[in-house]
Amino acid sequence: MRQSLLTVAMLVMLWLTWVLRDLAILVAFAGLLAYALDPLVTRAQQMALPRGRSIPRGAAAGLVILLLGAAAGTALFYTIPPLLQQIGHFVATAPSVLAQLNQQVRAQIEAHGWTHWLGGKEGGGHSPMDSLLGALQSGSTALVGHAVGSLGGLASLALLPLFTHYLLADSARARTAFLGLVPERNAPDAERFLDALDRALRGYVRGQALVCLAMGGTMTLVLWALRFPVALLLGVMVGFGEIIPILGFWIAAAAIALEGYSKSPGLALAGVGAYAVVDYLLTTFVSPRLLGRQVKLHPFFINVSVIGGGTLLGPAGAILALPAAAMAKAVLDEFRPKR
Repeated sequence: MRQSLLTVAMLVMLWLTWVLRDLAILVAFAGLLAYALDPLVTRAQQMALPRGRSIPRGAAAGLVILLLGAAAGTALFYTIPPLLQQIGHFVATAPSVLAQLNQQVRAQIEAHGWTHWLGGKEGGGHSPMDSLLGALQSGSTALVGHAVGSLGGLASLALLPLFTHYLLADSARARTAFLGLVPERNAPDAERFLDALDRALRGYVRGQALVCLAMGGTMTLVLWALRFPVALLLGVMVGFGEIIPILGFWIAAAAIALEGYSKSPGLALAGVGAYAVVDYLLTTFVSPRLLGRQVKLHPFFINVSVIGGGTLLGPAGAILALPAAAMAKAVLDEFRPKR
């Protein structure tokens, strides 16, 4: 009877988690951010105060989050105005550049005798090249519109620092409260369960930090070699873009294209092309191995987890799928029968 009630309770909890998945995703992000900031909070706690006292953990967590928010706000203050200016310049000059590109492509096609690519006769119909350029233009407009339309959903991110502070300040108390709900005979297994989750999440944070550092550092050097004006800033953006699978690539690629376009269309094309090549090489050969060593997962399962999470919950699911898979693997390794 007790086992049946426990099973029903677990099913109800899973159902509530799915119904409230937006809140669950927000709490999950707060947990990941708390694990990433935990070393900084611990270091801040150890700062000496008068009479040999240490900073309370809640105050240390608040100080770290406040400094992180100030740094992010300063970066946005110096980044957003130039980015908006570049977007305005792009919108103003893109039609003429596209028309010039269309003419150049037409001239090359006619020079090589591939006139069938030009399709309809003069004055009627549209050529395949016109259709291709029109599709690119409409696709870009739709992508920007979707990004702007989804900004309303970012309002809930205002709660992220608050949840992160709670998790950082009261992590020990939350662990004690959880263990207090477990029957005494199951307490050792519950502690092993929590320790396995802790190892998995810390491994994921370390692995993801290495991936971001590798991608950001590589692209900084590549963009500097291409003589991009703000190679370091774009490299940092590329590094943080690795946290968001697929969508992060397009955000960083758009920033590179806009910055390069402010100098010349050729520089924008070279920057985006170099980024695509570097992203493919590192994503295929480097990132899965860096993450695999930390989260103890084969690169195949890493890629499958990310694709499955993205299919189920979109970009948020793609981000959370890997730590979820790492936690499941850690728990299975902890409790499976030893051979």
